[in-house]
Amino acid sequence: MGRRRKRRRVILKRVVRIPKIFQCPNCSFTSLSIIVKKKGDRAQAIISCGSCGLVDDEDFADIPVAYQAVDVYAKFIDLFERGEARVKFVTSTSKSSSE
Repeated sequence: MGRRRKRRRVILKRVVRIPKIFQCPNCSFTSLSIIVKKKGDRAQAIISCGSCGLVDDEDFADIPVAYQAVDVYAKFIDLFERGEARVKFVTSTSKSSSE
């Protein structure tokens, strides 16, 4: 007489997902969002920081469709550290009506 055989434990493999929010090179907060809009065989990326207001939409106006947010972030960091990135700083203004 033997024991009952134990059931094999299923090992789940964790799926590593690509991040959607990155670290801003200007203010060092993790608040840099990259939106990639695909149009046909080309795409456009808009980079914006929710903390310091950094915006770059000119450098990545025409990129390949295969680019993901991580690829755009890597190129943006390279351009920013070389001083070649054309960034703007947009402050959020709240509209208040006092009538």
